[in-house]
Amino acid sequence: MCVIILFILSQTYADTTWSMYGATLENTHYQKMEGAMDTEPDVKWFYVTGSFVEAHGAAVANVDKDDTTEVVIGSCDKKVYCLNGVTGLVKWSFPTGGEVYSSPAIANVDVDDTTEVVIGSCDFKVYCLNGVTGLEKWSFPTGGEVHSSPAIANVDGIAGMEVVVGSKDKKVYCLDGIDGTEKWSFPTGDWIFSSPAIADVNEDDTMEVVIGSFDGKVYCLNGVTGLEKWSFPTSIWNKVISSPAVANVDGIAGLEVVVGSTDKKVYCLDGVDGHEKWSHPTGDEVRSSAAIADVDGDGNMEVVIGSYDNKVYCLRGIDGTEKWSYTAGSDVHRGISVADIDGDDTLEVLVPNMNTNKLTCLNGEDKSVLWTKSLDTDIHDITIADIDMDGYVELIVGTRDSWTIWALDDDVSASVEEKRELKVKSLEFRVMGKGIYLFTPNAIEVDIKLYDLCGRLKQVIYRGVLSKGGHTFMPNIKDGRVYFVVLNSQGIRESVKLINLLY
Repeated sequence: MCVIILFILSQTYADTTWSMYGATLENTHYQKMEGAMDTEPDVKWFYVTGSFVEAHGAAVANVDKDDTTEVVIGSCDKKVYCLNGVTGLVKWSFPTGGEVYSSPAIANVDVDDTTEVVIGSCDFKVYCLNGVTGLEKWSFPTGGEVHSSPAIANVDGIAGMEVVVGSKDKKVYCLDGIDGTEKWSFPTGDWIFSSPAIADVNEDDTMEVVIGSFDGKVYCLNGVTGLEKWSFPTSIWNKVISSPAVANVDGIAGLEVVVGSTDKKVYCLDGVDGHEKWSHPTGDEVRSSAAIADVDGDGNMEVVIGSYDNKVYCLRGIDGTEKWSYTAGSDVHRGISVADIDGDDTLEVLVPNMNTNKLTCLNGEDKSVLWTKSLDTDIHDITIADIDMDGYVELIVGTRDSWTIWALDDDVSASVEEKRELKVKSLEFRVMGKGIYLFTPNAIEVDIKLYDLCGRLKQVIYRGVLSKGGHTFMPNIKDGRVYFVVLNSQGIRESVKLINLLY
C-alpha cells in the first residue's frame, strides 16, 4: 500500500548560490521570479555610501550560508559592500584601492565549502573575496582599470570554474577560480567596459566568450584557448560599451548575439560566424545593454534596449523592426531589466534614467506607464531579486547624487507570513501514480529532494526556477521501499508537506 506521512521541516536553503551581471551568463536581463508591485513600490531600506553608486548593479545571494540573503554592490568610495537583504545593515565591507563600477559575481568559484564574491576595481585589480568574512582570497593585477563585470563559469570544459572579465588595458582575461592565475588573455584594440556573455553561441559543444570593445568590435572567443572565433566591426570610430546578450531571438535554430554601439545602432549577429542578421537605428549612441524576453506574450522574443536619444526601444527578435518605443525623461544609458513585477502573468520593463530621478515601470505589451518612483538623479542598473525571502522579488538600484543604494519592495507593511500565505494558497503538491505532481500558481524557485525513512538524502529531484503551471517528476526509485519527498520553496514558508511513496 501507499504510506503517506506528514512531516514538518524547517526551511533550508539551496547549497549553492549564483548571481552576476545581466541575471544570467547570457546577459539576458530577464528575471523569471515574479513580484507583487502592482503600484509604486515602497522604499524597504536604503544605505548611503561614501561616494557615487555608479555600479553596474548589485548581486544577490546567500553568500554566508545563514538564514538571510545578502546584497553585494560596489561604490565609488572604493569599497565593496555586503548588506543584509532584509534590513540593509552592513555585514561586511572590503576596501579596494580604486572606484568600483563593476558588478559583483557570486558563486563558489574555487570549489571549496564557501561562496565567493568576485569584482573588478579601478585600482587595476580583480578581487576574489570570502563571502562570509569579506576578506581577500586572491587578487589579479590587470594593466588598467576594471569597469567590466566578471562572469563565473566553466569555460574551458576542464574541472573547476573560471573568471572572465575585460579591462581598460585592452585585454579580456580568463582567470583560474582557485587562485586567480591567468589561464589566457586576448588583446582587443582598445578599452573594454563591456561585460562578457558566456554561452555555446555556435553550438560546437564548447563555451564561447562574447564581449565588446572601444575599438568598435564585438568579439567571440574560444573559451578553452581564448583565440578569436569571429569578430564583428560596427561603424569606424565608434565604441561597443554595451554588454552583449545571447539568446535565440528570431525563433529559428541557433543563437544570436544582441548588442548596441555608439554608432547609433542595435545589432543582432549570428552566433555561428558573427554576420549581421539585422540592425536597428536609434537617434543617438546605444550604451545600454539589452533585455531579451517575450515581453508582450505573443510567443515571440523581443529585444528591449535604451539609447542616448532618451528612448527605450522594443524590437521584434525576428527582424529588428520596432514594436514600440517609449520616450524617457533623459538618456537611457544603463541596462534594461524585465520581469513580472506585479504578478499578473505579463512582463514589465524597468527603465533607469540618467539625468532624472525617475525609475519607470512599463507594461511590456504596450509601453503604458504602470508607475514611476522618485529616487535620485542618475539611476543605474536595476537588480531584480528576492532579498527578504518572502517569495516576491524586490528591486535594488544605486544612484549617483545621493551616493545611495536603494531597496524597493511592494507593501512593506505586510508581514512576510502574510505574503507567503498569499503566494502558496494555490500551490498543489501530491502523489500522482509513481510520480510527484506540483502545480505552481506563478514562477517560483523550488527545491525537491527524496529521502529514505532514516532521513538520508537519496536523490535531488529538482532544484531551480519552475514556470507557472503543472509539473510532474518521476523519482528514480525501483527498490520497493518507502521514501518521503521534500518540497522546499525558498522564502515561501518554513514548513512543507512531505509525502512518502511506496513503489
